[in-house]
Amino acid sequence: MRNILLISIFSLAFFTACDDADSFDVREDALVNYKTDINGEWSLFSIERNGTDLSGVFNASAMTLTIADGAFSLNSSALPFPTLKTTSTQFDTGSWSFDDDYKPTSIQFTNGSEIVPVNLSFPLYGSNNNSLGLEFSLGCGATTYTYHFKK
Repeated sequence: MRNILLISIFSLAFFTACDDADSFDVREDALVNYKTDINGEWSLFSIERNGTDLSGVFNASAMTLTIADGAFSLNSSALPFPTLKTTSTQFDTGSWSFDDDYKPTSIQFTNGSEIVPVNLSFPLYGSNNNSLGLEFSLGCGATTYTYHFKK
């Protein structure tokens, strides 16, 4: 008898809870796509070449990347960076843009005439980004570098 009573109570609770699909609330901002925001000063945290950590070989903290309202600047040109390639015009300041403002997979650095695309090594969403991973090659397709920046 007790089992039948418990089954009846759970069945009643289940059917009344699932009765009306419109009875639950969804936060209005939960369905809104926010533009990805990476403005700020980024310090190089680690360097990898083909998956091997090179942070002990290079002084990773020697480079900062400042990004503000579509412009960027590097504080050091001692470490390799995609915009400092020797085969094209080198630049350590310029503008930048994402391939998609909401779910970017790459970032393009430009100085007005040169455009240097760089892949993001992990997704960025909204404005709560405190890590930035850039993956690039400096001309030799078999060698890839991954720079991890922290805010």
